[in-house]
Amino acid sequence: MALTTKNSIIWVEKYRPKKVAEVVGNKESVQAFVEWMRKWELGKPPEKKAVLLYGPAGVGKTSLVLAYANERGYDVVEVNASDWRDESRIKSIVGESSLQATLDGATNKIILIDEVDGVAGKEDAGGIAALKRIIDESRIPLVLVANNPWDPKLAPIRDRCLMLEFRRLRKNEVLERLKHIAKAEGIEVSDAVLRKLAEGSEGDLRSAINDFQAITGGRKTVDESVIAALGARNRVKQIFEALGTIFNAKSIRAARAALEGLEVDLDSVYIWILENAPLQIPDPIDLADALEALARADVYLSRVSQKQEWKLIRYAAPVMTGGVAVSRRRKPSGFIKFTFPPKIRFMQKTSEEREVRRAIASKIAAKLHLSASKAMTQMLPYVSFIMAHDGGMGKGLADYFEFTSSELSYLSGEKMELEVERKVKATKTTSRRRRRSG
Repeated sequence: MALTTKNSIIWVEKYRPKKVAEVVGNKESVQAFVEWMRKWELGKPPEKKAVLLYGPAGVGKTSLVLAYANERGYDVVEVNASDWRDESRIKSIVGESSLQATLDGATNKIILIDEVDGVAGKEDAGGIAALKRIIDESRIPLVLVANNPWDPKLAPIRDRCLMLEFRRLRKNEVLERLKHIAKAEGIEVSDAVLRKLAEGSEGDLRSAINDFQAITGGRKTVDESVIAALGARNRVKQIFEALGTIFNAKSIRAARAALEGLEVDLDSVYIWILENAPLQIPDPIDLADALEALARADVYLSRVSQKQEWKLIRYAAPVMTGGVAVSRRRKPSGFIKFTFPPKIRFMQKTSEEREVRRAIASKIAAKLHLSASKAMTQMLPYVSFIMAHDGGMGKGLADYFEFTSSELSYLSGEKMELEVERKVKATKTTSRRRRRSG
C-alpha cells in the first residue's frame, strides 16, 4: 500500500519549486517580481500595488508565487477569477483579504488571483470594476495571473499592474529539469528520451513532467520504445500545420479538427485562411466555392463580435475550415508555401498602440455613457485635441477620465494630431455632401 501511495504522487506537485532559485527560466521576470515583493517587505508599497504575470500555461507563473511564499513565510490566498465574476463575490472573497493588514502595514499574506482573463466575458457583472477598486485600496501584495491579458475589458486592471511576461521555456531548460527528476526518482533513462519529451512539450514544463511520469508507469528503466505510446501532443499546433490540415483535409470533420489545441483566436485563423486560399486553390470554380464558405463564416463571426452571440461559433468554425477543405477539388501543381497575412503582421506591429486607444476609448465610454465604438470614432479625437491645445482644460479632462501617463502621452502625440486632422476633414467632406444633396 505504501508503494502505491508513493507512486501516486503527482510529480508536478512533488517537484514544484520550493525556492525562487528553483524556478526554471524567465529570470528577468522572476527578478522583477522579487524586487516588487521586497518593496512591500520594506514597508514601502510599490506604485503598482498589483503585479500581473502573463504568458502560456506551464511556464512557472503560479509556481513562482508559491515558491516565494514558501521561502519567505507568506500565506497565499488563492482565487480563480473565472469562478468569481460578479462584483459582490469578488469583494467578499478578495476585497476583505486585501484589507487585512496590521496597523504598521506588515503582513504575511499574498493574494493570488488566477485566470484573471476569465473575468472579462460579457457575463461579468461588475467584476472588473471590483478588482480595480481592490487593487487601489489593497494593503497587501496582489498577484494576478493570466494566459492572455490583452482583452480591452482588462485595460483598467492592466493600468494598475506591473506587467511581467513569462515566455515558453527553452528546450534545454526543460531537459535539465527532467534530468533532475529522473535522478531524484532513481530512473534510468537516456538523454534521447528526455530530449524528445522536452521537444514535444513546446516550452510547457508542466506538460513535460506529466508526460515523463506517464511513460514511466512505475518502472525504473525507460527506453525510447515508450515514447510512441505517448502519441503526438495535440495541445498546441503551429498555424502552418493547421493550415496544411485544413487545405488538405478530405472531410469537414478532419478540417475542423485542425483547430483543436490551436492557440490562435478564430478571427486570426480566418484571416490566415482567407489570405492563403487564392494560392492553395488554383481552380477559379473551386476558389469561388471556398470564398463563398468564407463569406458565410464571416457573417457568423461578425454577429459573434457585434452581438456577442457566442453560440454561432459552432457554425463559423466548421464552415471556414471544412467548407474550404471540401471546395478544393483540384490541388496546385507542386508545393505552395503559406504566406504570412500582411494584416496580421501590421496588427502585431501596432498592437501596443491599439491597446492604448482601446483603453482610452473604454474610459471615455464609461464616463459619457457611450458605446466603445462611438467613443473611439467620435469623441477620442476631440478629447485629444483639447488636451493638446488647452492646458487647463486638458488637465481637468485627464483627471475626469483617469488617464494614465502612457495614455496622456499618446493623446498629446503627433499620431493623435493626425487623427484629429483626418476627423475634421471627414466632417467637412460629409457637410459639403449634405449641402449638395440638399
